[in-house]
Amino acid sequence: MLGPVAHIGITVRDMNAALAFYVDVLGMEKLGEATFSGEEASRLTRLPGTILRAVYLRGGKQIKGPPLELLHFVEPATDAAKAYAGVSNPGITEVAFWVDDIEKAYADLRAKGVEFYSPPQLFQFAGYKAKAVYFWGPDGTTLELIQNVRD
Repeated sequence: MLGPVAHIGITVRDMNAALAFYVDVLGMEKLGEATFSGEEASRLTRLPGTILRAVYLRGGKQIKGPPLELLHFVEPATDAAKAYAGVSNPGITEVAFWVDDIEKAYADLRAKGVEFYSPPQLFQFAGYKAKAVYFWGPDGTTLELIQNVRD
């Protein structure tokens, strides 16, 4: 019934701040953007008068897989829309990004002021080894770096 994941959406309070973080700090590439409004947008979001700006991003080395979709509610303003449950509320549980060298990525991002939950941690189970670390994005969204570890 379902096909592959089309995109991963994160609702943000301030698109300019979000783009500065995801593009300038994390190095993602902007693929394009669109603004949605009108009756269809209002019905889709269940928020009357919706004007929604969406920007699509990809990781630097990402060739396939779903893009990241940043959503900004121009109208109604995100804080004003909080009374409604759903897509207008900022955040997502987490978005994980593969990296080749987690220690370098961690050091580079810390130097840019990114706040991490902890240093990278090693996980081993069923013959699989990986290092992972969580960090915060704009609006408190949890993001993750993950690296496969080979002996």
